[in-house]
Amino acid sequence: MRSVSSPIKPSAIEPGPAERAVQNARFIGPRADISKLTEEWSSRPAVGLDTEFVRERTFFPRPGLVQVSDGQAIWLLDPIERENFQEIMHVFENHDVIKILHSVGEDLQIFRLLTDTVPAPLFDTQIAAAMLGFPLQCRYESLVEECFQVSLSGGQARSNWCKRPLSPRLLEYAAQDVIWLPPLQEFLGEALEKKDRLHWLEEDCHRLIQSADEPSSPLIRIKGAGRLDDQGLAWLDRLADWREQQAQSRDLPRGFILRDDVMIDLAEAGGNPNRLREVLAGLPHPVRRRHGETLQDILGGPAPEPLERPLELVPLDTEQRQRLKQAQKKVRSIAEEMAIDPALIASKRELTRLIRGERPEWLDGWRGKLLGDLPTI
Repeated sequence: MRSVSSPIKPSAIEPGPAERAVQNARFIGPRADISKLTEEWSSRPAVGLDTEFVRERTFFPRPGLVQVSDGQAIWLLDPIERENFQEIMHVFENHDVIKILHSVGEDLQIFRLLTDTVPAPLFDTQIAAAMLGFPLQCRYESLVEECFQVSLSGGQARSNWCKRPLSPRLLEYAAQDVIWLPPLQEFLGEALEKKDRLHWLEEDCHRLIQSADEPSSPLIRIKGAGRLDDQGLAWLDRLADWREQQAQSRDLPRGFILRDDVMIDLAEAGGNPNRLREVLAGLPHPVRRRHGETLQDILGGPAPEPLERPLELVPLDTEQRQRLKQAQKKVRSIAEEMAIDPALIASKRELTRLIRGERPEWLDGWRGKLLGDLPTI
């Protein structure tokens, strides 16, 4: 059922063609030549893209399916055992073709794994919807229902997409996940243009592509890292780099190598032989057998130089916390006036970066213009 307070008036679209496209979706096996298909997609002004994958027990996501739709037809590409996915790279790099996705998330990582590139330019329908007043994390099914009054079945995202054969139910779900992307792009794009916010989306999607290549710090990922002193943080930094290498080389989740809380305990024991022996003795036997000597070498050697604490792990002082509250109040006021979520303009995390003296790149775009004179923050 549609919500009473939908941000935009829904479109009276006829769902029949989309439903027929779902039923007629083409499954493209791993040995099929897709060069003609990619030529066809390259002639379209826009194509919808989606991926299905499995990532419960691996470091890298395992691609299970790649969906493509031009709004009229649907193609479901099997990436498993496909030796060459480079043909689709030409579509990704064709800037005359807009690539439509909903909440790109790990999709960009999947595309990078398959083609060594990411699709551009992007139109993220979740971000577009947020700029029109929808919730920041609006689900695809909810957005289709709000915009077109069409109900879709969900709940299959966590299925085993790498198991073959895929069931008719999963194939139908995958087809539904992409057929409405081109209509959404057209509908939301027009609404954004009317509000003079389409350039907002173009800016944010461009930044998404740029950030896809930016490495994240293994240290910052560790929950509880901020409570360590500078010396402990230096030990933890060593451990984080080691765990990251182990997780990638063995293709296992970081927590399968060592849990965050164990990493913290080990870092606190660094340079303290008695405490280190105690912590190592408390590790599960398989972990101690596999990694015990290595951890002893990492933490039993000469102490590393104290690490310059990353700004993300520096707590705010009293004055800074007060300024953060003032900044949040200012953002809420602007967001209320524009009928959007305050976090779309600047989340607490991003405002904290400002308070610490950083200058995020988004200040040079539409957000900076909305926020106005920064010293008042």
